Parts: sequence; structure tokens; C-alpha cells
Amino acid sequence: MADWIRRPFSSSGLTQIPPGRHLRALQDRFGGGTVMLCIDVSGSMDGKPILEAVRGARTFVDEAVEARYRVGVLLWNTDVAALAEPTEDGQAARRLLDRTNRASGGTSLLRPLEKCHQILDQFKDGGRDRVVAIFGDGDLGPRERVLAKVAQMKAEDIRFVTRGLGGAAAKEFAMVSSEDLPSVTVSGVDDLAAGIAAMAASLKPVTGRRRR
Repeated sequence: MADWIRRPFSSSGLTQIPPGRHLRALQDRFGGGTVMLCIDVSGSMDGKPILEAVRGARTFVDEAVEARYRVGVLLWNTDVAALAEPTEDGQAARRLLDRTNRASGGTSLLRPLEKCHQILDQFKDGGRDRVVAIFGDGDLGPRERVLAKVAQMKAEDIRFVTRGLGGAAAKEFAMVSSEDLPSVTVSGVDDLAAGIAAMAASLKPVTGRRRR
């Protein structure tokens, strides 16, 4: 799930130092995309789990921005609990995460997916990558309806990556993932921040700067 960026870019023979004035336009045309990071804030996440999830989400946002993705964050339980729509600088997502420290409610992924679909539909032009990255520690909610919505979104070239806290949750969210190795289990709360952050671990900045 670390490899959620769609495609590598490699070439040889064309290098301009310093970069020309059209670099930003080329980056915007060929790099990045839009990603919605969906974090489970149901009651079982209250306490240390939500704090660790937020810590990992902050890293995810930073690396998504570095990879020239617009990034938004959606907090979900039985509905959309809170939302920061995608921005190029990730500031809206960071502000939401900064004030997230409690969790409550049950779980149903349906309405959050509907909202993600609505948001990502605004970014469908140009063929750039569109991704929903989901973390959960329980189940999907109304499974048949959730999977039908996922299938609809995948048919529109929206990709899914998932993390599940514990084996049961990982198996549940594997049904949503677009990956060949569909869902990676986060073994316990102490691994939660690293598990969520690792969804973006393989992102490469389009500018060629070395990753921190």
C-alpha cells in the first residue's frame, strides 16, 4: 500500500539546469493528482489510537504534497464526521488534523465514499491520478452497498488503498483495495502512526529532490 502513486517517471537526455520557467506547468500536467485520506474516528479509536492515527496522517499529508498531489482529509464514523477538501498545499488538511483528538460513534463507509466521489469528480479532467486512501479499525458498514459504490468509483478510474488495524479489519478493507497485495495489517496501536504514514512512503517528488 506504500506504492499508491500510480506511475514512475523516468527519462534520459533532457535536463535543464537551472529549471526553466515552464517547470511548474510540466509538473502540474504530468505529476501528482488528488488524494482523499479517510481516517476512522469511530468510538473504538478514542484515546491513544486517534492520536496515533493523526500523527501518521500528518506525515501522509506532507508526503502527498511533496509528490504534487492535492490532498484532503475526511474523518468518518457512521457518516462524514469532518472534512478538509483537497488543496495543493495541504493546509486545510493539517488544520483539521490539528484539532482532531477525540473519536466516537459507529462505522459505515457508505456516506464517506459518496462524499469522496463527489469531491474527486471535480478533478477528473486531464487524466491525473485520483486516490482514496482509507484507514479503519472495524468493518465497512453495509457491505454490499459499500462494495457497489467502490465498484462504481473504480470504473471511473479512482483507485483505493487501505490499512486495517488488526487482522479482521485488514481483511475487511482488503475488499475495497485496488492493490495487488490489497490490504496491509497494522498490528497494534503502537504501529498505527507508521502504518498510516507508510501509505505514502514510496512517493517521489516530481522535482527530483531527495526525500527527507
